[in-house]
Amino acid sequence: MATEDPAMRVHDSQLEYDGDLIYRRHGELFTGIGYDDTPEQGMSEVSYRDGVQEGPARDWYLSGRLKGESYFRENVQHGVAREYAENGNVLSEAVYEYGILLSRAERNASGEMRSTYELSPDNPNYELVDRFRREKNWPRAG
Repeated sequence: MATEDPAMRVHDSQLEYDGDLIYRRHGELFTGIGYDDTPEQGMSEVSYRDGVQEGPARDWYLSGRLKGESYFRENVQHGVAREYAENGNVLSEAVYEYGILLSRAERNASGEMRSTYELSPDNPNYELVDRFRREKNWPRAG
């Protein structure tokens, strides 16, 4: 029985990118996970497929607790993005489709709501999201 190879993990310093944010490793479009780990800021990782961000991007505190996560499709944010306090409380939760912010809720460190946002029908991006939904037909975010 064959097993699938795990995703290639390489340090960010091994990746090159151009003005269109197309990522390559040794001249080839990169598929895998690029990571960085610094004593000052902790660990971060980004998923790529065929040279573009595709899938989760995550950051961790030095303690190892998750600091934030977001999702990408074809190099644009598409899905739920969350930021966490070091105690694990959700500080913000946002929903993106096709790189456009649809909604966001922000809380303070103790979890109390500070602000909310929702894309309104009179915003020009509302029609743009609707057009992208018809043309691209990606799964709905959130």
